[in-house]
Amino acid sequence: MKNNNKEKILQVSRHLFLKFGYSGISIRTIASKARLTTGAIYFHFKNKRDIYTTICIEAIEMLLAKFSGGMARRKSNPQKLISTFDSYMEFFYRNGDYYNILMEYKAEFDAEGESGRETIAEKMAEILRLMSETVRAGIAAGEFRKVDPLMLSLLLASVAEGMLQYKKLGLMAAMKIEDRDFRNFMTDVIGDGIAAGVQPRTKRKP
Repeated sequence: MKNNNKEKILQVSRHLFLKFGYSGISIRTIASKARLTTGAIYFHFKNKRDIYTTICIEAIEMLLAKFSGGMARRKSNPQKLISTFDSYMEFFYRNGDYYNILMEYKAEFDAEGESGRETIAEKMAEILRLMSETVRAGIAAGEFRKVDPLMLSLLLASVAEGMLQYKKLGLMAAMKIEDRDFRNFMTDVIGDGIAAGVQPRTKRKP
């Protein structure tokens, strides 16, 4: 029963965060909607930040699982790397509630203090590490030129996330740009940019 209550709290909280934002609800609101006492909430979570952090960690773990699965289904390292874009898209479409909570309300969460922020950031860093491993493998295999694996991973993640934000704003639809068109463009431009044999133009400062 206690575990069921924890899942119920998380489910109700996800709904409330999406509807009212992080700052728009309280522990009392969550308890009321979940038909539990505030004591039952505090049995499982320290506070609202703890609930939000737990949901964000769940979201990131989902995204990591999609990244790992997508990469495992590809053979070459360039294919593995572009599959991360597919994973972002799948997460956006199939797990929209988690995506929105993770991306939309973190600013409100961060504004309240430090607690929990480092946990989320460290978990997010696992995504970049996973991508970096693929870049290193591609360099070792002679598929990519010698680029900074972490910087490239950060660039690709930023591009994918920025595209999704523009998509939510309706810009992609207004410009009549389909998901597959943007994906093909990324494959072409970024693929050529890091392909073996291409000379680097900039270097990361030590």
